Amino acid sequence: MRWIAVFLFLYFIPLIVLFKNYNNIKRSFIYASMYITLVTTIVITNIYISGLNQIKEAMHYQNYSFEKEYIEESVSENKNVQDTSEIAKQEELEENIKDDSNNIVLEENEGDNKEVVNYDSKKSDKELVYEFKKEIYEIELKALIPMRECIPYTKNIVGNLKKLDKVKQDLEYASDMCTEVISIYETMDIPQLSNDEYTEILNDARNDVKTAYELREKAMDFAVTLVNTKNPKYIGKITEYLNLSDNYIADFKERLVNLNQIID
Repeated sequence: MRWIAVFLFLYFIPLIVLFKNYNNIKRSFIYASMYITLVTTIVITNIYISGLNQIKEAMHYQNYSFEKEYIEESVSENKNVQDTSEIAKQEELEENIKDDSNNIVLEENEGDNKEVVNYDSKKSDKELVYEFKKEIYEIELKALIPMRECIPYTKNIVGNLKKLDKVKQDLEYASDMCTEVISIYETMDIPQLSNDEYTEILNDARNDVKTAYELREKAMDFAVTLVNTKNPKYIGKITEYLNLSDNYIADFKERLVNLNQIID
């Protein structure tokens, strides 16, 4: 319906008025051709810019696994992440563990040199869930940071048209990092909790994040195709996959929230 209205008001009615007011058919056709070319260019440009704005909004990932903000440290080339609320929780958790240290028994497994910790099951499970979530997030950073660094390309479209090779290179790197993250998640060890059902929830949560980055990998691949072809139709694919990936991240968070409530 929207496109019918666009055709009606931008093409059909103006062209009728144009031909009606000019007796010279040849001149009318010339003016009509110029008008159609101009209007079509404006429409395509607006579709393209609107799509890029949607990509920019989708790539401001409010949905990532650990709900932390990025802080760049000038003394290091690497980006580090801090979240005071999570750190406070971790410190409180560590204090609680120290208070109950008398309940902890460490056993040495000679076969694989792994340490087995036996203490209050609730605290043990909550600590393992926290460490699992932290590991998920640290893996996620490999792809999340390169993808965020692609956001500026949507802010200065005209300027970035002059450096498409750099844009394409960064998008391909982001896609490669998504591939690496997926591979790490596939081989990631799932901690064994006191209840097999709890462990299965962690496994499902891991799969949620892995699926999210499979979708984000596809989105980056479509972004590369968009750069190569300049075809606006790929914008819809990019935003579709990015939005779907956010849904899987939301599922991941919900699973862990529910699991912590069950453990409590």
